Amino acid sequence: MAIDAFGQDQIDQLPAMRWGLLGPEQLAGSRRTRTLGLGAAVRKFNQLAVPGLGGVWFAKQLFLATLGVRIADRLRFISTNVKAIEIANAVEALACWCAFRSNGWTSDSRLRGSQKLAGTDDLTFSRLRQPRFYVTQPMRMATVEALVDLGFVEPGSQRFNSFRCTQAGMDLIEAATAGHRPYNATVEDYLLGRAKDGAVIRDTDNLQNALSPLIVLPPDARALVRDKLCEGAGQNPEAARRKNALGWVRSLDVNRPAGWEAKPAILDANHWDDLRLGARFFAARDAAIDVLNAIEAQMAPLAAPKLAADAAYTLSPVQMRLGTLREAAQRFLDEDKDPTEGRMATIFCRECTEGDSAAIIRNLVRRDDRVLRLVGNDVLPGGAFSRQPEAEISDDEGEGPDADNAGRVPVPAGISSRVRNLYLLDLDLEGRLADFLNPPAAEEAA
Repeated sequence: MAIDAFGQDQIDQLPAMRWGLLGPEQLAGSRRTRTLGLGAAVRKFNQLAVPGLGGVWFAKQLFLATLGVRIADRLRFISTNVKAIEIANAVEALACWCAFRSNGWTSDSRLRGSQKLAGTDDLTFSRLRQPRFYVTQPMRMATVEALVDLGFVEPGSQRFNSFRCTQAGMDLIEAATAGHRPYNATVEDYLLGRAKDGAVIRDTDNLQNALSPLIVLPPDARALVRDKLCEGAGQNPEAARRKNALGWVRSLDVNRPAGWEAKPAILDANHWDDLRLGARFFAARDAAIDVLNAIEAQMAPLAAPKLAADAAYTLSPVQMRLGTLREAAQRFLDEDKDPTEGRMATIFCRECTEGDSAAIIRNLVRRDDRVLRLVGNDVLPGGAFSRQPEAEISDDEGEGPDADNAGRVPVPAGISSRVRNLYLLDLDLEGRLADFLNPPAAEEAA
């Protein structure tokens, strides 16, 4: 079942505006997310690549979200105003706070909220659940689909607040926290007690070791996650794809990146074709964003940022990127295959191969309408325009590791981010993710 791990989850929060969206680490006019109206197409190709994974790339994400759902379940016996989103966000914030305190507030791609959490102390659940206490995009949002598809929760709907912890979810919590007893209670019972009585949560070694995203899950918990990734492969084609993809990424050598020359034996032909087609679509999407970034960079120094579409394409940096975009979009069209609803990907690529360069720019800016916007024939700044353009998210499944580490994953160029994430998740289940993310200096230099 494919769940929109971004849109639906945010929609679920709308009725709860009394407490508001969790605050960003840095205030900005508008989040720099360019979906170009292609969110459904991105999700389709990601789902074809690795069904049911969502944006998960290390197992602690699944555990923390499941623990939040479980505590919310138990709180509902004593209160009618319990939202799983709030509790799961609070648990994740607490986990990152514990980790930052243990590593001297050193940044790590497995942690969020260093700026928001710095200087905080005497934490209680009521404080952890306050508006703007933690980040806008918690890791929990990337787990929505995987929690359901792997069987750790039962969804009353596709919304996180409807989730209920399953026996498999409780088994994961027990395996993940076995041996950790803060104040002689289980981790679950200790946190439930603090949520009920409002007392300050004490950062003990037991709590830190159980929650910290920097500490790998115990072997039994990792084995359970691996089993769930492979469960049902004999009967369910989507589960089979996930299991086969897991087997493939396990065989990859970080020193010998895989390419598109030959299909891996473990993947069936249709799966490989879908991966290749998805890579061509993602290449076109990324090239389109590069064009928009080039236009933004040309506008940034202007006192009154504004460019005519039929003048923008004559600028050398924009021209160069337009050529790359046309080639990438044509490679997708040459496949003459499109699994997206309403042939969304094909429509987009046709817009990117028009003979009139100004028309391509107008098409892209209309699709953007966030960083750049179109008024008549003029390209003007949008709500997220920046005079110092920054990194942005073009995918809709949450943020993974930093770009340097993502680039070291030995998968074919342009492949779905879910395959990259599955490689990292497999490393985590083997207890080797920390070494990959933090290689010795000599290895980085090589």
